[in-house]
This record gives sequence, structure tokens and C-alpha cells, in this order.
Amino acid sequence: MPEKIPYDEKELLIHIADGDTSAMKILFEIYYPRLSYFGSTLIHDPQEAQDFAQEALVSFWQRREDFRYSSLQQAEAFLFTVVRNKCYNLIKHEKMKAGKGADMLSGPAFEEEAEARFIQEDVFNRVYREIQQLPAAQAQLLKMIFVEGLETDEIAQKLAITPNNVRNQKARALEKIRTLVLRKRLLILFLLVFNFF
Repeated sequence: MPEKIPYDEKELLIHIADGDTSAMKILFEIYYPRLSYFGSTLIHDPQEAQDFAQEALVSFWQRREDFRYSSLQQAEAFLFTVVRNKCYNLIKHEKMKAGKGADMLSGPAFEEEAEARFIQEDVFNRVYREIQQLPAAQAQLLKMIFVEGLETDEIAQKLAITPNNVRNQKARALEKIRTLVLRKRLLILFLLVFNFF
């Protein structure tokens, strides 16, 4: 994700509508990881989810003029809807191919699952942005724990420190994150994402 976006959200979409590829690259850097993650939670196939994320962004680029006067939230809704629909169509196709049409996940059930996954992704993304505000060493440690899913002993080995040192640094980093999150009233979301209690 870019450190600092050189445009406000309205300007970004206007630049994209005008065909500015550098502005589109910024949008890509913001949304490609999020769309890929969202898709992979629905279909459990990271490669296919990445393809769907790229296709959604290409579709957005092709229809960029439609978003000239939109908000970033409207652009985001379009992107996530494209990925959701592609995931649903893939699941439908695979179920039909396997001869399990009767057992296929129904439209409303899939919609509910997709909505829950979208909310989870959005919460994760907000907390992740807060993690990026930490000092580099603490941000790296939390990414290793929560993004890469590494165990304490694995982290200690990679960082050439003791497991106890990892636990202490984790506690300090989480306390800083809690403070940042509390300031922005995201504590409930924080607890939902990381299940600390």
C-alpha cells in the first residue's frame, strides 16, 4: 500500500477517469491485496482469487469514466462485488461439474457469507493500517504473528532472539496497537479480528 497518496479520493478517481495510469497504479496498490484476500476467503484458492482481483481492477479501468464523480467507497463496492460474483460463479460451476447441483450453496447463503467476509476483510485492513504506524520492528513482529501465522519459536529463530523476548515485544506492540485503536474507537473490531479475549 502506498505510504502517502498524492491525491484526495475524488482527485484520484478523476485522474483515473482521465486515463492516468500512475493514479490507477495507486488504486491497484490499495485494493489488489485486499481483493485477493477477500476472494481467497470465499474460494480458498489464492491463485484464483488473485486472478479475480486483477480482473476486477481491469474491469474498473475499462469502466473508469463511470466513476469520475464517485466516492472511493463506491469504487470499492464495485471492486468487491466483481470479486464476489466471480467467486460465486466459480463455486457454482465447480458444484455443477461435480454433479452436486442440489447441494450448491444457495444465493442468499453465499451472499451472507460474502458479506461477513467483506466485513472481516475491512476490519482487518483498518487494524493493519494501525499496525503500519508502529515502529518498524514492532510492525514486523505483529505481521509475522498475525499475517504470516508464525509461532513464537519460529519468530525467535528468524529474529535471533529468545522466545521470551518475542513474547515481551509482542505484549508491548499489542499495547501500542490497543492504544491507537482505542483512540479511533476500533476496539470492538480489534477484538473481533484478533480474538485476544
